[in-house]
Amino acid sequence: MNLLNTFYYYICFASVVIIYGIGTNKVIDLNFSKIKNITYCLKIVVSIILSVIVSWLVTKGILVPIKLVELYPLLSFLIYICINSFLEALIRLTTGKSATEFVFSYLVIIISIAESTSMINSVVISASCLLSFLLIIPFIVAFKQWNNDNNSEKYYCRLFIFIAILILIISVCDETWLNPEVIR
Repeated sequence: MNLLNTFYYYICFASVVIIYGIGTNKVIDLNFSKIKNITYCLKIVVSIILSVIVSWLVTKGILVPIKLVELYPLLSFLIYICINSFLEALIRLTTGKSATEFVFSYLVIIISIAESTSMINSVVISASCLLSFLLIIPFIVAFKQWNNDNNSEKYYCRLFIFIAILILIISVCDETWLNPEVIR
């Protein structure tokens, strides 16, 4: 039940895209008429999951005993670069296409390692971060269809107001003033 709560928490209440802002520019600039192929998505998922597992093992097995936990972002970076480069080379050799993506994946790895208590918990956090990215896409598509002017400053102002309203909608059930027990 604890893993299910963690999964739900990182999908809704601590959404990586809405609350942390990780991948917001990717979601905004994503062209939905030219969706990348399945190898691109699969490479991102596999590289994140493998990097989270290896980074957590290295952090827990090496950095915690020698009390150098502050170095986990650097080690996570090096591990992610190795895994990502291997998968990128594999994809380029087999399909001839590029599947590069860095910032979103690396920041999801950092959050997963920093906020986890076990390896399974870190994998659940990273999977829920990926799912929260996918769940925000329909809202952005609806906003883009509702708003035709995509290049003006007013568009981006409205978009950020829309995202702020989504934040309020998601976090309103976590507020104490909605709890009837508080008023008593």
